[in-house]
Amino acid sequence: MTKKTSVSVVRCESYNGDKVITAIGQTFDFFGGIQNIIKKGTKVLLKPNFIRESAPEDCTITHPTVIEAIAKKVLEMGATPIIGDSPAFGAILKIASRAGLDCFTEEHGIEIIELDSPRRVKTKCGAKPFTLTVSSRALDVDAIINIPKLKAHGQLLYTAGVKNMYGCVSGKRKAWRHFQSRDDIEWYTEMLLANYHAVKPTFTIVDAIMAMEKHGPSGGIPKQVSLIFGGIDCIAIDRVIAEVINAQPSQSPLLKTAKAHNIGEQNLNNITILGESLSSAKIPDFILPKLVPIGFTTFRVMKSLAKHLWLKNFGKAVLFLLTLSLLLPMNAFSDSEANRLTNFPSQVAIDDIIHVPTGQKVQFSDLAHFFNCASVLYVGETHANKAAHQVQLKILKTYYEKFGNTIAIGMEMFTRPYQPFLDQWVAGEIDENKFLEETHWDSEWGYDYYLYKDILDFAREKKIPVIALNAPKTVVKMVSKNGLKGLSEEEKKQLPEIDTTDNFHRTYLERAIREHMVDRTADLEKYNDVQNLWEEYMAQTIADYLSSWEGKDKKFLAFAGNGHIIYDFGIPEKVFRRSHLPYYTIYPAEFHGDKPPPEHDLFFPEIPLEPADFVWVIPPLVEQKRIYLGVQLKKTSDNKLVIQEITPKSPAEKTGFMVGDIILSIDGNAVKGVPDLVHYLQTKKFGDTCIVEIERDGTKISYSVTLFEIEEE
Repeated sequence: MTKKTSVSVVRCESYNGDKVITAIGQTFDFFGGIQNIIKKGTKVLLKPNFIRESAPEDCTITHPTVIEAIAKKVLEMGATPIIGDSPAFGAILKIASRAGLDCFTEEHGIEIIELDSPRRVKTKCGAKPFTLTVSSRALDVDAIINIPKLKAHGQLLYTAGVKNMYGCVSGKRKAWRHFQSRDDIEWYTEMLLANYHAVKPTFTIVDAIMAMEKHGPSGGIPKQVSLIFGGIDCIAIDRVIAEVINAQPSQSPLLKTAKAHNIGEQNLNNITILGESLSSAKIPDFILPKLVPIGFTTFRVMKSLAKHLWLKNFGKAVLFLLTLSLLLPMNAFSDSEANRLTNFPSQVAIDDIIHVPTGQKVQFSDLAHFFNCASVLYVGETHANKAAHQVQLKILKTYYEKFGNTIAIGMEMFTRPYQPFLDQWVAGEIDENKFLEETHWDSEWGYDYYLYKDILDFAREKKIPVIALNAPKTVVKMVSKNGLKGLSEEEKKQLPEIDTTDNFHRTYLERAIREHMVDRTADLEKYNDVQNLWEEYMAQTIADYLSSWEGKDKKFLAFAGNGHIIYDFGIPEKVFRRSHLPYYTIYPAEFHGDKPPPEHDLFFPEIPLEPADFVWVIPPLVEQKRIYLGVQLKKTSDNKLVIQEITPKSPAEKTGFMVGDIILSIDGNAVKGVPDLVHYLQTKKFGDTCIVEIERDGTKISYSVTLFEIEEE
């Protein structure tokens, strides 16, 4: 005996809230009520069609009123609704906000998530096996309510239940599968059905109150249909819809393939219609599209990805990726790291400079030609590696030679409150010791000042403005403690606009801190908030300076850690979002032999972007022990450096220093502050001797101190 399936057809004339809630309630009631579909205490994914940012009246996305009505039913059931999709273009939070969903979700505490975190699964279309990558966030919920929009579709004739589940594939991978199809519509529809098998929804409700006809899946014409379809079997739902919009099943590539593989029910005699009859529901004048090829050329895939990035505010990445469409084979965007490295030189040496989009090695003089084209030049660093700072200094000097006093330097190392002391330093109004004390260099940045000294000395010599880029420590602590969502309205006023939704950025951060995470979700959220705070704050500082009277039309050099510029999604993207000024990125990369070490991986398989415009090969960091006397010092009100503690078995103890001694000079150089002593000692080697003059009980004493490594207890 043939097992029948059911499809409900409920009339709903408008998106009036009460009418939609009534229609959704009727839809569930036809199937025994929502309690017969989901269980109390479960986590339920509501999967709308959020292809791109659009006004609801354009009929490109599932109408928010329908989503809200279903969410309310789930909440009434005592379950937890989550709204999730992986848009083809843009970020889901922006799409939801444009649709007006954010107020509703905030009021009811409903999370909106990107269906990312891809997982490979073995699935099938009928008996044909497939291995596909779908979102683990969709796979891990207890139930899925599929909420598609009825739309014409240029490759599939129309879309509803089955195709909407393709949104469980991350945005960038959809275009890749189009490319893989190579215009084989049978393979493509088999893949869609295998995807549907892998993430089959618990229940489906199709928003066809207003549909889209003639063109699609976007850019079509709104069409009043006044219906909501519901059911469990998406094939049966899609078949009933075909009948309603006057489409022959043989015209639909998806229904043809489903029938060939005996998937779902298409025989109307075996489908029980609940609610409106098919004759009363029929829309005979629904305009169907003319079908076009399913395959994407390399250019179209790249264009699609570029558009996705643009709508996620990856401004400069658009131009970058469109250029790559002419330069790179498509397999540069596959999951294979080896393939992505084929464009990179197989042999590199220290100080090689590689133009990443082409893989060509260039001379420094060639690199300098690019300086004319960019308003902002980002030069990264590994903070403790002197070689990276030598790259920065070389670029700074060439920048000055080319552009003179029309340049400025931005430095991550200084926070905004210390800008007055940077100005005084550049103007020659304070000495180095005062500068380091006032900016709290050792306590707030902590890396050896001598790594940066040549850069700051050159800026002082040439009177080049140095801009403190970073967020105040108090603001960072506030966000680190409470997270962005936990801030009060007054606290939020201290922050720039912050976007934490970029999936590639999150992927990078998760991989970077994975081994340090205790609570993976909580730790990643906290780290993501703080990282974005740093980068948005620095971006806002750069954009503000370049739009000010003193910074307008200046060339800007930004010195920051490599992690803030890699893949463009840190500071570069955030400045571009604010200013749309052209820029380049230079990434000093530590290489061991021919390839970067794993902890500085330039080609993450999960991120289909190039790491920088240029990679500058530098030697790996060689850890060196810092040299200390072994004393703890306190500066008194009369500017004397008094020894407070002496480290056991240290050069100071062996020499005979005593608590209360006042340090006056070292090798004839007056010691006016702790930085003077610390930084001078770093110019020495273990085994060297130096003459330290101290004052004890009013008497000056000179000691010859032999410097050796202090043994750790």
